[in-house]
Amino acid sequence: MPELTTILYTGAVILIILLLGVLAMTLLLRVLDMAGSRANIPPLVIQPMRNVVKLLVALIIMTLVLGQFGIELMSILTATVALVAIGFFAVWSLVSHITATFLLVIVKPFNMNDSVKFAGEEVAGKVVDINLFYTSLETEDGDRYQVPNNLFFQKTLRRTMASSDKAVGLGECLGEGE
Repeated sequence: MPELTTILYTGAVILIILLLGVLAMTLLLRVLDMAGSRANIPPLVIQPMRNVVKLLVALIIMTLVLGQFGIELMSILTATVALVAIGFFAVWSLVSHITATFLLVIVKPFNMNDSVKFAGEEVAGKVVDINLFYTSLETEDGDRYQVPNNLFFQKTLRRTMASSDKAVGLGECLGEGE
């Protein structure tokens, strides 16, 4: 018998939550409509605000109802927002590299076979390859640096131009490997 009282109690609480939610939504929408008509705000401007009010009240109702069953919606929402943020960061990083590559081709801060050096750092060498994410620099010792393309727009760069007979435009070599 205690299970039946628990079920009835939970049902009554959910019913009260739903009734109060519908009452709150109706009241808020009427206040919004009255304020809009007094301020002569067109219905096209009020409608998005009405939709936001409906969505927020529905989310609050859903959170309270699910809370009666022991489900914490905020935990699910927090995890979802964290996953979206991680995905956004990954996509942003890729877009940053690709955009930097196209800017390198358009702006041409250096050409193939030019020697470049980042001011204050040991990273230096002859430009031997460029792809969508990295530019390869080869040192005199034969070592190679893979420099992210967006780094060329964040650091000061020293360029020594190759002789004109060896210089090749970036656009001609973009995507070519060895």
